[in-house]
Amino acid sequence: MAVKTKTKTPRKTSKKPVSVSVSKTSSLPIHTHPLDSSVILKHKKLAGGIGIAIVAIVLLAVLFKSVFIAAIVNGEPISRLSVVTALEEQGGKTILDNLITKKLILQEAKKRNVSITQNDIDSETKKITANLQAQGSTLDQALASQGMTSADLNDQLKVQIALDKMVGTDIAVTEKEIDDFVAANKSQMTPGITEAQFREQAIQQLKQQKLQTKTQEFIKSLQNKAKIFRFVSY
Repeated sequence: MAVKTKTKTPRKTSKKPVSVSVSKTSSLPIHTHPLDSSVILKHKKLAGGIGIAIVAIVLLAVLFKSVFIAAIVNGEPISRLSVVTALEEQGGKTILDNLITKKLILQEAKKRNVSITQNDIDSETKKITANLQAQGSTLDQALASQGMTSADLNDQLKVQIALDKMVGTDIAVTEKEIDDFVAANKSQMTPGITEAQFREQAIQQLKQQKLQTKTQEFIKSLQNKAKIFRFVSY
């Protein structure tokens, strides 16, 4: 009797595909930080600015070295500040007093509406030039001997003209004062000049003396009324 054997048909199994998740950034190397172009540009600008500043400082040092250095002796510099310090030690008080006086006079002239025109300055300059020429000298020679410039002279003339307009308008001398001066100084008369010429010289000299006295009193009064604060002492 024949035995029938059943053949088992293999069961079909469905294999599910394995899904692998891939990160979108997995293709970038780890710890990579790309540089920002704006940062690079900022550093370039900073470096360029520093370079320009250094060049500017060097150029200023070369062009304006006289501002800081007065002289160089065998490679060793003498600073401008040391010269200024020495000058202040020698005459700082006198110079400061003169500058304060000049400021007070010009302030008072402005307060009184006293004007100093260029014509006033030119007129005084012509008088000085004529006097110097009579003595065989020139204005340029006189200025050079005093270490002054034309601008320095103009500044002095402004102050003098202001004083003359505020103080020197009513200077007068009496006949007695002239007679007394002539009698006291007759021995000093220059040979060749007349009595009238000597009296004219006496008038001018007496007026000048009175003007000086009145000017000193005027300046003293300005100083007494002024509020002056000194921040340096000599």
